Amino acid sequence: MLIDKKRIPDFTSASENTVREAMRQIEGNKKGLLFVLDDQGTLVGSISDGDIRRGILNGALLEDPIRAVMNVQPFFISTEEQATIDLKFFEEKGYKMIPVCDRTGQIVNLLTSDPDKSFASIENPVVLMVGGRGIRLEPLTQNIPKPLLKVGNKPILQTILERLHLFGFRNIFLCTNYLSDHIEQFCGDGSAFGLNIKYFKEETKLGTIGAVKYLEEQLKLPFLVMNGDLLTSLNYKTVLDFHLEHQAELTIGSASYKTKVPYGVLEIEGHQVISVLEKPTYSFRISGGIYALSPAALELIPEGNFFDITDLMESLLKIKRNVIAFPIEEYWLDIGQHQDYEKANLDYKDLFN
Repeated sequence: MLIDKKRIPDFTSASENTVREAMRQIEGNKKGLLFVLDDQGTLVGSISDGDIRRGILNGALLEDPIRAVMNVQPFFISTEEQATIDLKFFEEKGYKMIPVCDRTGQIVNLLTSDPDKSFASIENPVVLMVGGRGIRLEPLTQNIPKPLLKVGNKPILQTILERLHLFGFRNIFLCTNYLSDHIEQFCGDGSAFGLNIKYFKEETKLGTIGAVKYLEEQLKLPFLVMNGDLLTSLNYKTVLDFHLEHQAELTIGSASYKTKVPYGVLEIEGHQVISVLEKPTYSFRISGGIYALSPAALELIPEGNFFDITDLMESLLKIKRNVIAFPIEEYWLDIGQHQDYEKANLDYKDLFN
């Protein structure tokens, strides 16, 4: 249960470090959190992936210091209490890691229930939508489905499957249509990737979420739905955790999108010009093709009809169900056009090799 003392720096960070740096460190230590120290090395806070996402939604920036979003009342125990902590305590309290502090507030040990396990296997399913025609990527997709186009040294779909396995997911459904036999031949039953893969083939196009209705009997736990043409360094499990924490019916992975207006933008009141912004850049949060759903949301998807994820969003919002946004601040790219495909190949080496 004791973390090697040499690894304590992997789980601690100075309070003046940035939120961006904290995200990178959390992804690297595979525990989902950090303990924050002041300039004297005293424990002053903790920060989880969830703390960061909530902070971003409340206006925090990636270049802000960690102290802007951290929990200022971290749980810790004394060296005298260390011997009393057992596995049952971790399970009851839901802690992943507990710092042991001396009388000055310095961390002397870190306790964990599973020091050698990076990501435990989870039962929650993932549905990958891999049936798209990929018309904008022709002629590359004339004889191969878009998810099997190679980015870096392997198909996009392989990278997605490998990263799903990395973060603990095991049960995968692939919704296919165009050149479905190619995908089934490549993925098989999933055992080559340490996964259990099942298929649903759309005989007619059912939109970006319609096919999931046919899996309703097999989706009894909250689950992820993802597009099969995304390249991202996101830890997929953080989306599911965020969804469960907020007891949402639909969680929308929300990427940041910036667009530059190539003209001077006028602010006008009546006929009076108030100000001029020269070629401004505007930032928006967009739907990023990664979603978490609770099984109850499937009731609103009609069987056999074309139905997009935006239709489901509107249906849920109309009846005031809990729909939330999960901010994706990691690398994210929708490989929809030739320039995206070229960029993905350029970026892949730095991201995943």
